[in-house]
Amino acid sequence: MEYRTPLEKISDFPLLKDKVYEIIKKNIIGLSLPPNSQLVEKRLAEEMGVSKSPIREALLRLEREGLVYTIPFKGCFVAKITPQDLQETFQLREALETYCVQQGCEAFSGKEINRLKEILVEGDEALQANDVNRCYSVNTLFHDTLVSNTKNSKIQRTYANLRDHLDRYRNIASRILGRVAKSHQEHVLIIQAMEVRDDAQARKQIVDHVRSVLIDILHSEELGSSD
Repeated sequence: MEYRTPLEKISDFPLLKDKVYEIIKKNIIGLSLPPNSQLVEKRLAEEMGVSKSPIREALLRLEREGLVYTIPFKGCFVAKITPQDLQETFQLREALETYCVQQGCEAFSGKEINRLKEILVEGDEALQANDVNRCYSVNTLFHDTLVSNTKNSKIQRTYANLRDHLDRYRNIASRILGRVAKSHQEHVLIIQAMEVRDDAQARKQIVDHVRSVLIDILHSEELGSSD
């Protein structure tokens, strides 16, 4: 198995096992370690310049988080992305974010709404510059800000638990031609509704957006390669 990019090496680091975990997770989320690719402890240890022990600990932790899976006598693999995984994750995301825009219409201050509008301006600038990485970052910031502005700690924790999986899906979405621009326009419609406190329209727009992203990912070539 050839990885798309080599993993980072590690020199002396006080929390070695945490650094190993973060590097492997980053490569899984960023798709450098694609779905279904085998994670060989010896090879990972050699690439990162560490012993197999922190690699093993990191893989166990990632397995608990659903980012890798183990097949007895065969080894450890990056978790597949199946249609069922996507649909279940996006159903939860839709429920959380629909509540967030409802709260936005009812309780967000003018300053909080303006901050979301500023993020949209950043997104437009990134689009005009054809800066896909920045578009991805701004997209993530938009949704994170929407959730954090609710000031509901339980919703924030639940959403945070989804983040690694959502980030992997967003990386797939960012590779779909036209998806970044489509997401930006959908964000604009969400904020337009929130700005005039139109709860029903804001909820409709966030549902349409989440389902639009889901459909595009389900039909993407990248997802097909993970089967």
